[in-house]
Amino acid sequence: MVWLNPIPVSVLLVPVVADGGTGLLVIRRGIEPQKDRLALVGGFLEAHESWQVGGAREVVEETGVEVDAATVEPFWFTSTEPQPNRVLLFGTVGEVQASDLEAFEPTTETTERGVVFGPEGLDEVFAFPLHAEAARRWFEARGVTGPHGFTQL
Repeated sequence: MVWLNPIPVSVLLVPVVADGGTGLLVIRRGIEPQKDRLALVGGFLEAHESWQVGGAREVVEETGVEVDAATVEPFWFTSTEPQPNRVLLFGTVGEVQASDLEAFEPTTETTERGVVFGPEGLDEVFAFPLHAEAARRWFEARGVTGPHGFTQL
């Protein structure tokens, strides 16, 4: 018997206070799939880590921003479509101040770091529909409307 177990992916929604508002931390992908498009911060878990630890690791690797894995709260869990072979575990952390962030250094995986401030137009700029859906849910829960207004950090 062969088992095709789903692969867990941890994605963190990191609120960033910048430019007089609060948005979500995003990266511009430097690799396929969806190279050059925006995404929330996340990635595949390693065998030895919880989804919270994996999400915090991915935030540091992709953005240089440190978040405490112990503060990660569940937000939304879903599977990819049409094949549910990836289980996305979306979590949230507390706000970070843009002014406290170290300078960003691009890598081959992440070419840009920034913030989106609203839900409108996310489908046109985000790499993955489920990332756009998670961001829309986050903004909706806070009563935030309007264009995504991407700003580089």
